[in-house]
Order: sequence, then structure tokens, then C-alpha cells
Amino acid sequence: MKYIEVGIIAFIVSYILTPYMARVGKKQNMIDMPGHRKIHEEAIPNLGGIVIFFGFLLSLLFVVQIEGQIKTLLIGGVIILLLGVVDDIVDLSPKHKFIIQMIPALIVIIYNSDLINSFIVNQLKIFDLLGYLIYPILIFWIVGVTNAINLIDGLDGLACGISFIALVTFLILGLRQNLEALSLISIALAGSILAFLKFNFYPAKIFLGDSGSTFAGFMLASIGALWVLNSENVFFILIPIIILALPIVDTLFAIWRRYRGHFPIFQADKGHLHHRLLTRGIAHKSVVFILWGISAICGVIALVLAL
Repeated sequence: MKYIEVGIIAFIVSYILTPYMARVGKKQNMIDMPGHRKIHEEAIPNLGGIVIFFGFLLSLLFVVQIEGQIKTLLIGGVIILLLGVVDDIVDLSPKHKFIIQMIPALIVIIYNSDLINSFIVNQLKIFDLLGYLIYPILIFWIVGVTNAINLIDGLDGLACGISFIALVTFLILGLRQNLEALSLISIALAGSILAFLKFNFYPAKIFLGDSGSTFAGFMLASIGALWVLNSENVFFILIPIIILALPIVDTLFAIWRRYRGHFPIFQADKGHLHHRLLTRGIAHKSVVFILWGISAICGVIALVLAL
């Protein structure tokens, strides 16, 4: 019952707060301006991260105690959110953002070090230093997925829909393994994002902004990592990768494309999958639905393999 309560409260808070924050964004000039690398043609408020965060936070505060893994992910999420808000205002250097994003990743990893060590011994069956490579791998995973969701946030509703589909998949997996904290986090964020999606879908009245896309990415990465660490099958390492395959593959191709073109890795471009589909004459909404469909297929494949 509490899962339903959390989801409903998150949805209601986000639904009520979104129009208000859209007005605040316009009034305070906290907007995303059109540009040669942008699809939209008018200034759009970019305070979506604040919306989904408060929908997420208040739903948990009203129903459950904020402790353990929930508290840890909230602390890390706040750091990511604030970093994103600052970036939306002053446009921080990608390298500086990348370094700062390691801090919340480290918070999650340090708090769950006992769980990680247990996974190394019981699942990886490795007792030497090789097993502890999982620590830098986890940092890379969390920071990487955080930015992957940010990079795929190029069309109205795209990142929100992909995140929602992934969260529902993680919710099912969490409930299946009786992982209460991860299930609550998943449904809280899913409810908040679903309500926000009504205003973010084409034509968008408000954007996630870097604050929203990186917050969603950080949460998805952390949920995926913690789900694997709680699993009893080492091959389940592949499950979060499958669930988030679309943004991960899109990001890897972006890195390769920029490397081959001798462009800075962090330099934005219009070569992402959604851009390529648009250039083929496919309508904005249709591109979003196609990519949502691919994400849903990935989610179903992950569930079939894991359940």
C-alpha cells in the first residue's frame, strides 16, 4: 500500500508544482534559449529538476522514514541537483562537472562498501586486488549514466519517458527481490516524472534542464548498481546495462564520433540518434515514440532475463 501512496503523492506534487515552476522560470529568466544545437525555437523554462526532486522528496517524507539507502541517495541526489541548477545558470565546464559528479558517486559507494565487499567475495569469487576494481567501475558507471541521460535529453519528453520506463522496470525487479528502499525510490521518482511528462512532452512548456536530467540519471545509475549488489547472480550485472541500453549506446557512439572527428569529447553536437531520425524526416513525436518503444523492449528483455 505504501508504494501506491508514494507514487500518488509524487505524481500530485509534481503535477501541481510544474506549472508554477514554469512561470517562475520565465519570470526569473531561468530559461533554455534556442541555438544551432537546439531543436526548440523559443525560450523554455528549464527548472524541471526542481519539480521532479520535490515530488520525489515529499512523497518519501510523507510516507516513510528517510534513512539508510534512501538517505544516502537523497544526499547524493541533492548534490547532483544543485550542480545541475548552477550549470543551467552559468554553464559550467564539462570537466569540472565530471569531477564534482564523482562526489555523490563516492557517497553512495562508501555508504554501501560492506554490500560491495560482500558482492566481491560471494558473487565475483575474487579475493585479491582485482576484485576491488569494482570500486572505480562503480564510479564510472554512476557518473557515466548520469551524463548519458543528460545527453539523450534532446527532444521534448524523450529523457523523461526513457527514465520512467527504466524506473518501472527497476521497480518490478526491486519488488521481486523485496528490496524496499530501492522500490520506494523507484516509484517515487517514476510518479514525479510521469506527472512532469505531461508538461514536458511536445510541445514542451518546461524542460528538465541539466538539473533534472542529471538527477534522474544519477538515481537510475544508483538504483541499478544497488540492485546488482543485492542480487545473487553475477550475470545480473548485465541487467541495468540492458535496461539503460539506449542512452548508454547513444553516449558511446557520441564519444566515438567526437574522437574520430578530433572534437572535444564533451563538446555537444547534433549527431545523436534522435537528431539522425529527425534528419530522415521523421516527425518529432514519432521519434520520441520510437525511442520509447526501444527502451520498453530493453526493459522487457531485462525482466525476462532477471525474473
